[in-house]
Amino acid sequence: MSAHKGYGQTWWGAQWLNSLSQIDYDNRLPRGRSYANKGSVTKIEIKQGNIHAKVKGSRPQPYTVKIEVPAMSKSQTKALLDALAPNPVVISKMLNRELDPAVLERARMLNIAIFPARWSDLSMHCSCPDWAVPCKHLAAVIYLISREIDGNPFVVFSLKGVDFIEELKARHISIESEARAALLTVDDLLGQSHQDAMTVQDAADAVDYRVWDSKPKSTKFSD
Repeated sequence: MSAHKGYGQTWWGAQWLNSLSQIDYDNRLPRGRSYANKGSVTKIEIKQGNIHAKVKGSRPQPYTVKIEVPAMSKSQTKALLDALAPNPVVISKMLNRELDPAVLERARMLNIAIFPARWSDLSMHCSCPDWAVPCKHLAAVIYLISREIDGNPFVVFSLKGVDFIEELKARHISIESEARAALLTVDDLLGQSHQDAMTVQDAADAVDYRVWDSKPKSTKFSD
């Protein structure tokens, strides 16, 4: 996981980075991580599994990045919630913004893919001329999404089109106020042009936390 230094700090964030597996580690991953660190990603919008982003490259106009995450069906959502809701350990950890490994185990038993196992599990497109998928611009966006997932595991379900908090509330498990995860500011998340030399650790030390609305309607970050 050294290729992902500074990202995927939790096991659930690291699982998301599986979407960068089996690609060119000698070139596109380090460059993608560098793009993420120096603020080349200028806009990210997440809406029910569709990720739209703008990434600055070598051309005057930013490249357009689109990533589509396969949605979880209603029957899959019900089956997973039915399996998890009665588990007090899982719910307790969610109160502390932690995702118990039991969630992934249950999902696997039900043949539900929560995380991408490889890049081909996601539909990806970038307007850049690079033939590779994922290119460095796509990789940069995936890195930043992993940072969001590190801070708020409910983003994992939002990306699958599921409002997990509302689903739990429907089962009379109200954890909304406690589950509001800390969100990096736009500048911290996307980086600033005058902070190109800032290391990942420096950025982490400078975090200004704000409230995150975990409902999957629409999440926007812009420069």
